[in-house]
Amino acid sequence: MQVNGWSMLYGAVFVIVVALVSGAQLAFDFAWPYVASLLFLALFGSALAFGAYMTLMGRIGADRAAYTAVAIPIVALLLSTAFEHLRWHLETFSGVAACLGGIALALRRRPT
Repeated sequence: MQVNGWSMLYGAVFVIVVALVSGAQLAFDFAWPYVASLLFLALFGSALAFGAYMTLMGRIGADRAAYTAVAIPIVALLLSTAFEHLRWHLETFSGVAACLGGIALALRRRPT
């Protein structure tokens, strides 16, 4: 968890530096929906999710746990389709096909 905290700090500093160098103005929306969504993502989308991932890695190994990195975008697309009425295009289907193809290639049995 400590490494995760430092990684998040380094990432945040990097993003702020890039934003300032590119001339972007830093702003924060204090409206409750924005603050609530930010807190939700910080807690569940980062801290707890990373802890769950580390637990998964410990139980099934880093190689098999890494497949979540390919599956998560597909789940996100399905959720966006259901709740945000995402319209799929050729690029969307191509991306999903690439993800599934990558998983299929990684899981295929290698000749002995």
